[in-house]
Parts: sequence; structure tokens; C-alpha cells
Amino acid sequence: MQKINLPGMTLTDYSLREAIGITDRFLGSGSLNTILFISAKILVGAGVLAEQQEWIRDADLIIWSNAEIAKQAGIKAKDRIREVEDQDYIKEVLQRLGREKEPLYLLAESEEDLEKLEFDLRLLREDLNIAGSGIIGGAPEEWDDEANRINTLAPTAIISWLQFDRQGRLIERMKKILNADIWLGLDPQMVLGSRKEPFLKKVLSKWYHHLFQRQLLEYHANEKGQTEESENAGEEITEEYDTESE
Repeated sequence: MQKINLPGMTLTDYSLREAIGITDRFLGSGSLNTILFISAKILVGAGVLAEQQEWIRDADLIIWSNAEIAKQAGIKAKDRIREVEDQDYIKEVLQRLGREKEPLYLLAESEEDLEKLEFDLRLLREDLNIAGSGIIGGAPEEWDDEANRINTLAPTAIISWLQFDRQGRLIERMKKILNADIWLGLDPQMVLGSRKEPFLKKVLSKWYHHLFQRQLLEYHANEKGQTEESENAGEEITEEYDTESE
């Protein structure tokens, strides 16, 4: 376990073993626990939007979308980077869900995305029990109907493939009313399994990593400046006290 200081928030990075142990406790807990996959794009947005920071802080478990973002966030242990790079967490979770034939419910923003999500998940685990799926549009009043469909099936896990702003609002609205154990909020920027990353997605990913790196540098520079100001202020107070004592 390692604490990671990022602009506006402090996150906890868990090893694979720790994260799987936490997930095992979520399964069968009787309440919905949210697990968010976080990318550079998401952190860039959260660096300037308090609402998105809150969604991340409210998550029950954070998983890095790729090894590069883990490195940028401050993870240095080679074994930990390898776990992220090999997508060991999602593989282990799907193995558990598939082995026990746990019912799953998929959420995406279009029929095409639903098909793609199911295809990618089955690349990692063929025998998944996908009990239902739904398309999430932009109208919040439609989300309650989707919640009713989910609760009728009572899946063990909800797996979503949604843009982060829509997913955040959806979880915020539905978390307390859904009958499921875990909600795996995948990052649309992720490339699951061994599928080749599309060229455009690769370019955009590099761009967001660049933006996040610049955001981190500015954040640490500001932190350093504030620390130096505090130290200088402390020295001035000490000098004034010493002068008065004389």
C-alpha cells in the first residue's frame, strides 16, 4: 500500500494481492462497492474539476488503467508496475466471476460499445455469465429505468464502459439503490487483453500523459513554493521573538 499525492487529492495504491483481498471482501458484502479504473485523461480533468475529484475520492478502490500513468503518479516498484502493465487485477477479478458463474451486467453508451465491451471481456475470460446489458443515454430520468432492470436481475457485478463524466454522475445517482456487490468502472481509454491499441487512441493517450505530467510538475512546484513560504514565515517569527527577548 502506498499513498499517492496528486493535485487536489491523495489516493491509495494497493498491490495486486491487497486489491484482490479488498475485492473479495466486497463480494457478498450486501452493498454496492465502486472500483474505478483511472487514466491520465481522467486525472487531467480531475485536476481542474472539483466534481470529478469527488467522484474519485468517493470510489471504494482505485485501479490504474496502464503502467505509464502508475509511473507518473509515483509508483516505482518494478513488480507493481508489471502488475499494472499486465492488467493482472482485471484478469484476477474476471477469473473469480467466471469460475463461480456470477451474473454480470454490462453498461455502455451504444450498442456498438456494448458488443466491443463483451468481446474484450471474453478475450480475458471466455465463460463469463453476462446476464444482461444496457445502453446509458444522456437523460438522467432514463437511468432509473435502467436501475430497475439491474435490480430485477440482481447481478454480482456491474461492468461499465462509459465516459468518465457520465459514469461519475451515474454512480452518484444510482450507487445507493442498486442491488449488486461491485461496480467495475472501466476506462474507455483502456485496451483490454492483447488487442492492439488503435493509432488515434495511442496518440491521444500520449497527449493526455503529457498534460498530466505538466500538471504534476506545476502542482509540485506550487507545493514547494508554499513550503518555502511557510519556512520563511517561521524563520521571521523566530527572529522577531528572539529580538523581543533581547
